[in-house]
Amino acid sequence: MVRLSWCRTSALSVTALALSLASPLASAQAQAYNYPSMQTPRASTRDYTAAIVGGAGTSFVFQWREGAGKGLHWQLDGGFADPKGGVDPLLFVGGGLGKELTRATNDQPLDVLFTAGVGAAIGGNRTAFRVPLGVSVGHTFELDQNMSLTPFVHPRLSIDACGSCGADKDSRTNLSANFDVGGHWQVNRQFGVRVSASFSGSDLVGSDETLAIGFNWTPAGLVRR
Repeated sequence: MVRLSWCRTSALSVTALALSLASPLASAQAQAYNYPSMQTPRASTRDYTAAIVGGAGTSFVFQWREGAGKGLHWQLDGGFADPKGGVDPLLFVGGGLGKELTRATNDQPLDVLFTAGVGAAIGGNRTAFRVPLGVSVGHTFELDQNMSLTPFVHPRLSIDACGSCGADKDSRTNLSANFDVGGHWQVNRQFGVRVSASFSGSDLVGSDETLAIGFNWTPAGLVRR
């Protein structure tokens, strides 16, 4: 029988502001390239995620989140991308942090996590950088047998910039909005599955939608009870 830890609905307004530097390598955000953040709205004690991403070509992403205090974690992303459109393969790496702003209570049902990061994508004789800022918002539904389901959204604003863009190799800067929607299914105390889609509004970085499927692991000694 499913037990839902859902409280009565209350209004909660969240404003996200983001600052990011990015690349024109196909569509290129921690997030060093064009892929979903896969960021749930709660801080991690320690977890690892391996994912495959499609939509702007094919990417393979590895994420490491490590607790850095109550309601706070830092994050490292790394991976390899094969963009579509004849662009050379590239490597990307990024780092960031997440800080819990609020947790779900009897009075309001939402978890909210502030996120910030910096990343770089290297390939095709170009190097790009991105520094995103946003919030992840969602709710965890507790299920039987240590399972849970967490739908979430992760909006961000960003300033996208590149130093060698297009055929004329000039420098450009642009303001854009990015939006992720996804879900995390906690299969048991250690293993979970994350599915997330990302929608980019950047004319400079690229507007290709991407979809990620990832497998998440939390070491047994750090599982939250």
